[in-house]
Amino acid sequence: MTLAQETEALRARLEEWADDPEWALLVRYELLPQKPSPVWHQRLSHKVGRLLRVLGLGRSRYLKQPWHSGLKHVQSPPQARPLLIWSEGHDRRFVRDACEGMKLLLNDHEEFLPVLVTDVADFAFYSRLGWLVEYLSELSGSGPSYRDRKRRYLAWRYRDALAVPLAAGLASKEEWEQVLGITSV
Repeated sequence: MTLAQETEALRARLEEWADDPEWALLVRYELLPQKPSPVWHQRLSHKVGRLLRVLGLGRSRYLKQPWHSGLKHVQSPPQARPLLIWSEGHDRRFVRDACEGMKLLLNDHEEFLPVLVTDVADFAFYSRLGWLVEYLSELSGSGPSYRDRKRRYLAWRYRDALAVPLAAGLASKEEWEQVLGITSV
């Protein structure tokens, strides 16, 4: 499979997952105000709104909340767009090589905020990259897989981001530009 085909397949899969997020995870990771309001009626309004969202009502406002994927300690342009780098099922060496290659390819594209989605725990390396990392952990237990639930949540959360497979980090400049130019799935 070529890199362009892999990218199109990834984007189609993410779109499918984003159409069916688990509401319990959306509420669990809801973007809440940083501090409770000092005004009692605003605090009450926030609590009632949260209760309505938990009950499945009043979701439209929540679904439109913006999500900034930049890190506070990394400078990025305010109009930067998230670049979702999907890495699942690779070994640590491949992930490191591809991330280093991706970092070089992104030097010419400051309009992107890289977000790495991975199942490889190598956080010391990721912190040196300066990217936001979303870790897909595997938790055992009964019921649906947490990793599958989180995949759907992340696909929904980054539904407006440009998604590329991690293998794009090992691509040539021409292949990289071709992958960035793919807009339809």
